[in-house]
Amino acid sequence: MMKSIVVALDGSSSSVNARKTAIEVAKRTGASLVGIGVLDVPWITEPRATPIGAGSYQTHRNDKLIEEGREKIRDRIDAFRTECAAAELECSAVGTEGDPVVQLDSEADRHDLIVIGRETNFHGGENHEIGGTVEKLLHDNPRPLIVAPETDYSNANDDVVVVAFDGDVTSSRAMHMFLLLGLAKGREVHVVSVDPDAAKANALAERGAALFRSHGYAALSNGVASRGKVSDSVLGAISTCNAGRLVMGAYGHEGGIRRMFVGSTTKRLLTASPVPVFVHH
Repeated sequence: MMKSIVVALDGSSSSVNARKTAIEVAKRTGASLVGIGVLDVPWITEPRATPIGAGSYQTHRNDKLIEEGREKIRDRIDAFRTECAAAELECSAVGTEGDPVVQLDSEADRHDLIVIGRETNFHGGENHEIGGTVEKLLHDNPRPLIVAPETDYSNANDDVVVVAFDGDVTSSRAMHMFLLLGLAKGREVHVVSVDPDAAKANALAERGAALFRSHGYAALSNGVASRGKVSDSVLGAISTCNAGRLVMGAYGHEGGIRRMFVGSTTKRLLTASPVPVFVHH
């Protein structure tokens, strides 16, 4: 069972949804919450082309941005604590300085799950894509992530989850970790598998559903016979079920039906999912 959750705090709208998601998960599981705001000093102070004699101006600019950044982190930590108090949850929070991935890696070593906004970059900008920090964590951090979307998802049903299962090790590991952390508790589970052959799709979905049933959860299997984009079928299942979560693996192997979450498909699902995505590799 899950004991503690790290929540990334930055200024993007997806970070707002990350805090909302983390609070919902904490209330469901009883896990503690730790918020972390990172001032990316290396990004602020990296060398930039400047006119001759403008070095002192650059130093002054950097000092000002660092002080402003520290103030923003204090404000975000205060807002996080206020939100947790309103939800009647205890929490802690920390502000750190350095490379965001390094700081999150260090903090996550002591916790079970990272919840982060899709656009989180700790630079204050929003680019409507997956933030660089998120992509690095997906590749390198051993902890599972919940990646929150940019748009509000309050109309989705948090008690319904779509599990995308392609039979590969990454999707199997993600599904199993979701179970072991207690995140399936109280949820209606729909296991979705996609293959051009209907019989293979149904057999895969049934395999995935069987794991949930072995843990005492009622899971529905949904095999989708399709030669189109796997991501379209998964997104369609989220919409049809009005699911409030998507569970998937990341960066699986090439070849055959085991192409479900390779490269562009992974990125599209993370980018286009209207609800938070639990992802593990």
